[in-house]
This record gives sequence, C-alpha cells and structure tokens, in this order.
Amino acid sequence: MKRTLLSTAALIALGPALLRLSPTPPPRPPLASVTSASLGLLAGIALFAVLARARPHVLLTPLAVATAIVVAGAGMSEEAIWRAFALGRIAPTAGVWPAVAVTTAAFAATHLPMLRTRGAATQLVTGGAFGALFAATGSLLACALAHATYNLIAVLSRGGVRPASAIAFRHAEKRFGEQLALGPLDLTVEQGELVALLGPNGAGKTTLVSLVTGVRRPSAGDVRLFGRDPRDWRARAQLGTTPQQMDFPPTLRGREILDLARAHTPSPPPLSELAERFDLGDTLQAQNGSLSGGQRRRLALALAFANAPALVVLDEPTTGLDVESRRGAWDAIAAFAAQGGTVLLTTHYLEEADSLADRVIVLARGEVVADGSPQSLKACAGGDIEQAFIDLVTA
Repeated sequence: MKRTLLSTAALIALGPALLRLSPTPPPRPPLASVTSASLGLLAGIALFAVLARARPHVLLTPLAVATAIVVAGAGMSEEAIWRAFALGRIAPTAGVWPAVAVTTAAFAATHLPMLRTRGAATQLVTGGAFGALFAATGSLLACALAHATYNLIAVLSRGGVRPASAIAFRHAEKRFGEQLALGPLDLTVEQGELVALLGPNGAGKTTLVSLVTGVRRPSAGDVRLFGRDPRDWRARAQLGTTPQQMDFPPTLRGREILDLARAHTPSPPPLSELAERFDLGDTLQAQNGSLSGGQRRRLALALAFANAPALVVLDEPTTGLDVESRRGAWDAIAAFAAQGGTVLLTTHYLEEADSLADRVIVLARGEVVADGSPQSLKACAGGDIEQAFIDLVTA
C-alpha cells in the first residue's frame, strides 16, 4: 500500500516537474503566469463542454477524485513531452504550425492502440487544441493546465453519465413515396421499461419497429438505439427481435437455429434454459419443415432472447399460439423485464397489453394518440381497455 501511494505521488509530481525541466524555449515569449493559468483552465473546461456527448453528472467519491488527480498529472506530463520536448524542437526548423500539426498527429497515433479509431480522433482534436494554445501563448503552463483540467472533468464525469435511452425518436418520420406512414414522432423508451404498442392495421406499428431495428431508415429526423444509429452493430448487439413473419430453412433443426444466434454473444443463455422458458420440448431436435405454426412461433420468440439482449422488440409475438403457450410466453417476457431487460411489443391482444405492460402507446394514422399506463388508458372509458382503444383510434 505504501509503495502504491509513493508511486502515485511520484506520477502526480512528474507533470509539474517536467514543466520546469523544459529543454527548449517556447515558440514565442510566454504570457504572464496568471494569464496563462486562467486561459488554460478556461480552455480545458470549454473543450470538455464541446466534446461531451451527454450532460455530465460529476461523481465525487474518494476513488474517483484520486483517479482524476492522477490522470490530470499524467496530462501535464504529456504536455511537457509533446510541446516542450517535441513541438519546441521541431518549430525552429519546420515552423510553429507545421510543428503543431506533426505533434498533434503523433499524439493521437500513440493513443490508437488503446482507444481505437474514435478515441484517437478525440485525441486528435484535443491534441490540436492544446498545441494551438501553446503556440498562441508560448506557455507550457497554459496547455498543461488545459490538459489537466480536461482530464480531471472527464474522469469525474465518466461514472455518473446517465445511460442512454433504449429507444429514442427525435422528430422522426417515415415516408413511402409521397405517403407519410409515421410521424413526425418524438418518443423515448427508457431502459427497463416494458412497453406495449397498440394500433389498428396500418397505424404504423410495423414501420416503427422497422426503424428501431434498423431494417429501415427514417426519411427525416433521427432514431437512436442505446444512443447509436440502429444500423450500428454495437447497438444491434444488444437487440433481440421477433418480427411478424419469420421462417427458417426447412432442414435446420431448432437447436441449430438457436445455436446460430447464441454464437454471436460471449455469454448466451443455456440452450436448456431457452427450451424450458419457451416450452420447446422436441422442437430442438426436429427439423423446421416438420414443425407446426405454433412451434415455429415459439422458436422465433426464443430466438429473440438467444443472444442475451438488453432490449427485445417483439412484433405480435403471440399470434398463432394457443392459450397455454401464450401464457407461457407472457411469463417469459415478464421475467426478462423483471431482470432489468427492456421490451417493446406490438400486439392486437388488448388483454396482453393490459397484463404485461407498464406503459401503453397507442398509434393511429402514424401518430401517437395516447401514451401512459394501462390503468390511465382504461380510466378514459370507465375501466374498459377495449372501449378506450376504440375511442382513441376512431376519434
């Protein structure tokens, strides 16, 4: 423990020490220390504000503060190395701004193995800003404090950023030719919600599902899945889905179909668990061509959960199932939601929405005409959810 503390203290002290040991003069006479320090602090804050993807929620635990101080000290060390040891020596022969460009590119390249392309691109922006600040002020103190301040805020904010919504529509619409099928729509489904999407045929339910799953792209506006484009594989890796129509090659066995989906995640649920949850029985060993419609539907429903998703999108998942199988599917969906999973399901069974959902969204003519709990929906029609639905979609 003592050795760790000494190492940490040495790392924190390294940055300021390197600033005083600068071997080369700056590209211009430095500004006064007070001015340089003020500009550095403001630049670090402004740079973080520009690059932050979400509103920060600062976490001030002892571990977070200690980590932030160490990272801030490391940032000061980096500035001493890249500006005084590198930029300062290149500038007399190549010129100041070419030296800024070269050292910025090298700075970003050194982060590529650890942060990959997107992280290195961020380093390209921050390195360019710090290099330009050094060139403009001639002060190592300014760029070192800017880097330290940026790192300090970034580390303290990292643990408290609010998780992205599971699904977010922002002024999104979908047109087929001149026909407006959906929207403009502003809609958010937070992680952990179980949402039922109701509406008559042609209301836009399947179109909405196709936008969420990335099968189609919006004609205007924006759709996000866990904060990303639904066509981004990193978002889709957290998604499980059962579309209205789903079939498989007739010679594949149920086990092979589920194993294909399970192979795409490092920690899939056991095959036996899926079989029990969705009452697959002999379906696992049978070829798809020999299965009944209900058996295929249960297999398609199990497939949505086979990759351990964070969100399942189920388009009329229990259509074609008998009463017992439907109840079993409801239990499986409810159990997934109880464990923190997010569910969006479309259905024509009002009883299904009433029994399962925490929230009901009603679509009509491509627009949201109601959004609330099943209880609030029923209250609009004296406790009758069917009458409430009819009143909403025919208004």
